[in-house]
Amino acid sequence: MLIDEKLLIELFEQKDRKRREALFELFRDDLLARLTRARIAGLISAKLGRPGLITAEDVRYCRFYFKDKKTASPPRPVEKPKPKPDQSSYAESNQSGAFKVTDPDEIKLEDQFKFKSKHSNKQ
Repeated sequence: MLIDEKLLIELFEQKDRKRREALFELFRDDLLARLTRARIAGLISAKLGRPGLITAEDVRYCRFYFKDKKTASPPRPVEKPKPKPDQSSYAESNQSGAFKVTDPDEIKLEDQFKFKSKHSNKQ
């Protein structure tokens, strides 16, 4: 449902919960202008033909809660590039030799407990 100025006036008169969100959708550029809150409220109220309908607190609320949420575009999903048949076999061969796995049973206990320190050679 599209919200127009007449519906916005009704929402503000009835103190509807979604009135400020509708205000931001209709007057986004005006609300984010570099003017004082009172000046913006007066301008929007004049555009609606109802002086005093929009307050500076409504402008403050819209700027605080909806500025980042509504102006930022939704993130696009990132597509993973599909590997070409030639690249997949090459990548697998490189990954298989990238590291060496050792069996802990093959390591001698003597090698595990050999520690060298700067004090061991001073005897």
